[in-house]
Amino acid sequence: MIAASHPSARTSPAVSRSGLDPLELEHCVRLCAQPLASLADASMLVTGATGWFGTWLLDVLCAADDALHLGLRITAVSRDPQRFLARFPAFIREPRLAWITADVRRWTPPPDFTHIIHGAADSSVPPAPEAQRQLSETIVQGTRRALKGASPKCRGFLLVSSGAVYGRCKPGQSRFSEADTEGAHPALPQSAYGEAKRTAEQIAERASAGGVPVRIARCFAFVGPHMPFDRHFAVGNFIADAVGGRPIRIKSDGRPQRSYLYMTDLVRALITVLVNGEDARPYNVGSNAAVSIEQLARQVDRIAGGKGVVIDGAASDPDDRYVPDTSRLGAELGFLPDVPLESAISRTAAWYRAQRRAPVPS
Repeated sequence: MIAASHPSARTSPAVSRSGLDPLELEHCVRLCAQPLASLADASMLVTGATGWFGTWLLDVLCAADDALHLGLRITAVSRDPQRFLARFPAFIREPRLAWITADVRRWTPPPDFTHIIHGAADSSVPPAPEAQRQLSETIVQGTRRALKGASPKCRGFLLVSSGAVYGRCKPGQSRFSEADTEGAHPALPQSAYGEAKRTAEQIAERASAGGVPVRIARCFAFVGPHMPFDRHFAVGNFIADAVGGRPIRIKSDGRPQRSYLYMTDLVRALITVLVNGEDARPYNVGSNAAVSIEQLARQVDRIAGGKGVVIDGAASDPDDRYVPDTSRLGAELGFLPDVPLESAISRTAAWYRAQRRAPVPS
C-alpha cells in the first residue's frame, strides 16, 4: 500500500493528473458541484481505479477536492497500480490517494469507507472459456467482496453496472428502459458480461435489503480521452482510423444503432447517482440520442478529417440497437447531458491526435 496524507495546499486553476484538459475538469466540477459537496470529508474506495472510468473518476475527484476543499481521502484498488503510475506519475505525488495492489476477487476491503465506487471489470474479454470465467468471477466475486467494505458508516455504495444486463432489443424496441426485465441469453458466450452484471445487481440488491445504501448505474456507450482505440468500441476505432489517415471501415452494413455520452457527463452522472440515487433503484446512464453506425462513421470522418468511409460488412440484425431510455435519470435526479456528440468526437479526436505526438514514457 502506498500511503496517503492530507494535502497541505490546493492548486488553482485545475490540474489534470492524467493529461485531460484542465478546463474540462473545471467545467465538470462546476456542473457537479452540488452532489460533490455531499462528499465533504468522505473516505472513498474506488475499485477498477486504473481503467478508463477509474482514471477519469480519480482525476475529477482530485480536481474537485482542489476546487471545493472537500477533504477527500481516496483508496484506489488495482491489480497493477505501478503500471498505471508509470503512465501517470502525477498520481504518485497525489497526497490524498492511497493505492492498494489487489485482485478484487480475493481482496476484502476494511469497513472504513463512507463511499464506495465499485467498477472493477473489463468489458472487452476474449471469448475463450477461461477468460470468460475470470470475467464473471471478477464481476460477481468482486461485488461480494466490495460490499464487505460497506459498514454502517457507509453513506453510498455505487455499483457500476451495464446496459448489457438487458440483452438484445426486442423487435421494434427503440430504447432500453429500467422497467425491462428480460436479459441476455445465458447460454451464449457473448452473454457472460451481461449475465455477470445481472448477478452482481442481484447481490447488491440483497445487500440493500440488509441496510447497505446501494445505488446502481447501468452504463451504456461512451466516448472521450483514455478510451481504448483498438478494441471493440466502434467510435474509438473510427477515431483511430481517421486520425491515422486511414479510411474508416465498418464491419457491418452500418445500420446498427448506438448512442454515446461524453466522459465528463459520465462522471457527473456516476457521482449524482452515488450521492442522490434511490437505494437499489437502477439508473440508465448514457445518451438517448440514437445514431446509426454509418452515421457515426461519417460524423467522425468529417470532424476528424478522415479518408472516407468503407462499408464492407454483412447485413445486420434490424433490431441491433444499444440505446438507453434515460428519462429516469433526468426526471428523478435532474441530470442533463452537457456535451453533444459532435463536440465529444471533436474533443476526443484532438486528444488522441495529441497523444500520438507525445513521447512514450520510458
